Amino acid sequence: MSKSTSRMFHLFDQQFHEARRIFNSLAKNFKSKKAMDLKEKLVFINVFLHLISKIHFTKEESLKFEPFNPFLALCKALNRIHHYKSSVAAYAAAKAGDHTAYDSYDRFLAAIKEEAYGEVDQVVRATPPTIWDELYATAFDYTRATGPLMIDTATSKLISEEIENIGFPEEGSLDSHSINEITEALRTVTLVENIRIALGLNPVYTAFIHGEMGKLNRVLQKWYQNHLFAQHLNHFFSEKEQVSPKYLDLAKAIKGRKLSLTQQVETLSTNLFSKVAV
Repeated sequence: MSKSTSRMFHLFDQQFHEARRIFNSLAKNFKSKKAMDLKEKLVFINVFLHLISKIHFTKEESLKFEPFNPFLALCKALNRIHHYKSSVAAYAAAKAGDHTAYDSYDRFLAAIKEEAYGEVDQVVRATPPTIWDELYATAFDYTRATGPLMIDTATSKLISEEIENIGFPEEGSLDSHSINEITEALRTVTLVENIRIALGLNPVYTAFIHGEMGKLNRVLQKWYQNHLFAQHLNHFFSEKEQVSPKYLDLAKAIKGRKLSLTQQVETLSTNLFSKVAV
């Protein structure tokens, strides 16, 4: 191991090269599984940059956003595939055991799939290789001589901020914005905790708390899938002069499931954040 690098950089190095390998593979042969794998790697890289910005706090804003900006178009395209696949998962769950045919909606989804997959393929091919080199150089420069105390302080600060910044409405149910904030905060906290463990530090939260986070994350995933399914179905309705009763029944079932999942999110969130609030 080079004296000019740290364990923190080597952790980034592993994730970075795996992300670039998947990216190069996508450029040759598009596969939706590869696209989702790349999305997860880029989420890690984005969180890692946020962590670096906490260590080098005098340059926090530039380090938090600027190195990742060239990847935003790629992330946006990858998210479209994620949205499609999430919606299809909720659609499959909604019609499980239901023998009703939804042929026109199936064709609508097929068109969305073709458009989303085609967009990712175009964006991947249009992305210049230099953005990877520049990102790597930034991570290398700003992770030199990052000792355990610096990492401990920065990771603790980032986790604390993520928890503190979750916005709960003063009255009424959680709205979509609040639920998205909870989802993103838990994702960041989980990744940062994994970084701490990989670097030999103890996690901030106990195994019990992480178990509670896991429960909430699983419900949030179902909520998100149902939410995207509802959005796609509403888009489908907007293109129709008349909507068949079977689709209205499907929409009613989705709305009922959303209410149920929202209540579950509220209960689990209240229980979890009463324990982790700082």
